[in-house]
Order: sequence, then C-alpha cells, then structure tokens
Amino acid sequence: MNESIYLSTIHSSLLVLTIMQHFRVWLILAVFGLAACNSGNSAADKTADQSKTEELKPATPAGSVSVSISKKDKDTSEITINFQIKDLKKEKSFEQAILKDAADADLYRVLWDEPNSAYIGVLKPNHTVRYYHASQEASGDLKILWATSPPERIWKYMENTMGLGKVSSAGKPVNKYSKGIQSGKILADFIAEIRPNAAADSVELYVEFGGVRKSMFMPVPKGYAPTIQQTAQDDHVFFSLIKDGKAEPFIDMKVENGRLQVHTLKEIKKD
Repeated sequence: MNESIYLSTIHSSLLVLTIMQHFRVWLILAVFGLAACNSGNSAADKTADQSKTEELKPATPAGSVSVSISKKDKDTSEITINFQIKDLKKEKSFEQAILKDAADADLYRVLWDEPNSAYIGVLKPNHTVRYYHASQEASGDLKILWATSPPERIWKYMENTMGLGKVSSAGKPVNKYSKGIQSGKILADFIAEIRPNAAADSVELYVEFGGVRKSMFMPVPKGYAPTIQQTAQDDHVFFSLIKDGKAEPFIDMKVENGRLQVHTLKEIKKD
C-alpha cells in the first residue's frame, strides 16, 4: 500500500474514533441530565399533587381570633381582627366593601390551619371572598396581614366545607325578577328569569336590559333549587342554587352605565 494512502487511512480512523468517543460522552451526559430533570419534575409534580389532594384538618387553636365589622351602612366597611396567643395580643383594622344583604353569621369564617395560624375570610359584594391571615412568627411576634393568594386547600375548605359564600335564603325561590331602572341614559326593564328546559336536570337562564338579551342553560344538581337572588341594588341580581336554606350564587347579573354585564362566579358541579 502506498505510504501516503496508509497514513491517510490511519488518520481517518483516528478521527472517526475520536468523534465516536465524544458522541458517547455527550450521550451519557444527556441521559444523566434527562434522568435528573425527570426525577426533579416527578418530585415537584408529586409535591404539587399532594398539596392539592391533601385533606385539610383544622388545627386546635393555641389562642383566639375575633372579628368585628363596623360602618356596615357605608360603601366601605371596617373589618377589625383581634388575635391573641397567651399574653400576646394584636389588633388590626382593614377597609373593605362587604356583602350588604347578608346576616352577620354568613359574612365571614375563621379557619385555624395550625395552632398559631388562622385564616379569616370576609364576603365581598359580589359574593367572592377577601382573605386575611393571623399568625405567629418564629420570634413570637403576632401579625395580621391581607392574604392576597391563600393556599388552595385553605380557600377550598372555607368555601366548600365551611360554606363561606353561601347565605341564608329568605322565602321561596323566585323564578323571575323584573324592575324598571335607569342606568346611564337608558331607561328600561332589567329582567332575569329562570325558564323550564327540556332536560329535567337543567334550566334556561334568561337576562335582558335595554334591548340586549342573553340566554344560557344551567345545570341543576339533585337536591338544589334554582333562584333569582336579589341584592340591595335594583340593578344587581344573582342566579343562585338553594340547598338546606342556604343560597350559593353562580352567575352575577348587573347593569352598569347602561350596559348589561353577566359574569360566571363559579362552575356548577353535578353530584
């Protein structure tokens, strides 16, 4: 064999071997990296799943929390929270618009998630909840803060298990609401009506104002009665479901500045 050809062949073989070795190293690193990522993701997903599915059990309080609401006739009320653990005391007040047409017993709930930690939920005018958190720091100091994003297990327990958001229902369910109102430059009847549907487990919800009409079909779980729930304002009603004397709103219907607004507050889940 020609010497130059022989040397060229050896060089080519060494080059191929080097490339294969580099490729093998990168492949091993990639496999380890993928395994590490998958391991990390699995752990994170598992933790997230556990936090979502973990059943909350209220703790035995190491102290006390009391809530008082003043200036209820004003647009913005005052929420005063008193928090005490042993000899330590903390008081803080917050300004908040509250649900006007609800009994005091329906306006708020207190949930102790730890012996030195409690969440307080107060109903807003649209039946959603503003949360506050009273807790004891490692230093022993007490604090009360507005909880803008409470843990999911907290709000689910307070709203689903403790019934925060459901208010006492007076009288029989009403299937139709009609009121002549002026909003902006428009004078018209504000109408909200529950109509029968072909399916026994659902109804038609119809709402109208100033020539704007909307219709939707709403499921009604067994044991619940649909109702048009009035508020303190003539231009604001809810589509609610009643069970055991408590009404829970699901659709918010109101007129603002001459415009009809319909918002879904929460999804209706069938039993």
